[in-house]
Amino acid sequence: MGMYTELVCAFQLIEETPRSIIDILEFMTGQREEQPNNLPDHELFSNETRWKWMLQSDSFYFDGKTYSKIENDMIVGTCYVSIRCNLKDYDDEIAKFIDWVSPYIQKDHDRYFIGYERYEEDKEPTLIFV
Repeated sequence: MGMYTELVCAFQLIEETPRSIIDILEFMTGQREEQPNNLPDHELFSNETRWKWMLQSDSFYFDGKTYSKIENDMIVGTCYVSIRCNLKDYDDEIAKFIDWVSPYIQKDHDRYFIGYERYEEDKEPTLIFV
């Protein structure tokens, strides 16, 4: 049995985010049933990772329930992503996910804060900057 890591983050996608990236995020959050056909050439999407379910994973080790969603704001004309999940991060899926999605995150400055991750036995979270 392994230990769980909690991921809590929220960010706005840049307007130029390709529809294919949004489709993948919708699949990962459970908002789309069919897996997109064309996956990016990124280590997150290797056969060894559990990328398909990571944003929907949950356990009883952390307060709060899993909630992951991508929302399209018609007024602003962009998408917002909210993620709260926890998983056994055996293959560094969290780091791989952040690396994959980072180019599409709207950043107001260098080292832009988007959230945190916290290992089950840690008292303090690790902040995530992109």
